[in-house]
Amino acid sequence: MGTRSAIVALTCCAGLALGQYTLEWTWTVSDTGNGDGIVEPGEHVLLTLWAEWGGPPPVWYAGSIFDIIGTSGWADGTLLVADGNDVLGQLSNEDGYPQPNNNILTIDTFQLPKFFNPQIWEGNPIPIYWIEWSPDDYSVRTVSGTTANHLNHSVYVDTFGTSVEATPMIEGFVFQVVPAPGVLALGAVCGWFVLPRRRG
Repeated sequence: MGTRSAIVALTCCAGLALGQYTLEWTWTVSDTGNGDGIVEPGEHVLLTLWAEWGGPPPVWYAGSIFDIIGTSGWADGTLLVADGNDVLGQLSNEDGYPQPNNNILTIDTFQLPKFFNPQIWEGNPIPIYWIEWSPDDYSVRTVSGTTANHLNHSVYVDTFGTSVEATPMIEGFVFQVVPAPGVLALGAVCGWFVLPRRRG
């Protein structure tokens, strides 16, 4: 059985009620300069995708297959790092397939259950993916994106591998590119733009 088939089959193992478990996909935004997530000349953005689950314990991340898709300004730059969590890639391709427009397709994350996998990632939340992105230029703009096209949102609910499909909550990323320090503050005062909310 191929990896994709194994993961999709994994999500059908249990008949527990949907809605009892949740899986929230969120991002932290930083940069290679002062870490404020505002990309100024010479800086690159640093993005980390996290999965955080809720529901009656015990529960562990099992897997998901998905894409990362830009929604604004994402193609106007270069992916310097596109790296999935190696713990989730022992039987799959956790890095996915970066495209010329910087979208990353078919990210395939999976880990075996605890009974078979002493190295299972037990932390909650779990870091899923890391990105370093460099803008083509530093003109003022907003860049955004999100995970999309999830085939599954699977969590284990026992050590032997019983899994359920969690109810997903998906939050995208957003950050600003500016030509010089202080431009965002000046823009806010002059009413040029409003800085979107950013998960830190």
